[in-house]
Amino acid sequence: MDYCKWGMEYLRQAQKLKEHLKPLRRRLKNTSGEDYVLLCRRVSMLNEMYLELWRTGRDLLERGDGE
Repeated sequence: MDYCKWGMEYLRQAQKLKEHLKPLRRRLKNTSGEDYVLLCRRVSMLNEMYLELWRTGRDLLERGDGE
């Protein structure tokens, strides 16, 4: 199994998600009330997904370098 290739794919997906989050975070500054709460939850969930992709990608790369 090619852990480096696999890890790079995770990191590419993490970067895509990070780019998707940028405009959502900007929208948070101009949103209030219930819309703010809903958007904040969405940003939080997507951020968790981003971090998980990033961590997994880094772990896979390290494992690939060890082989």
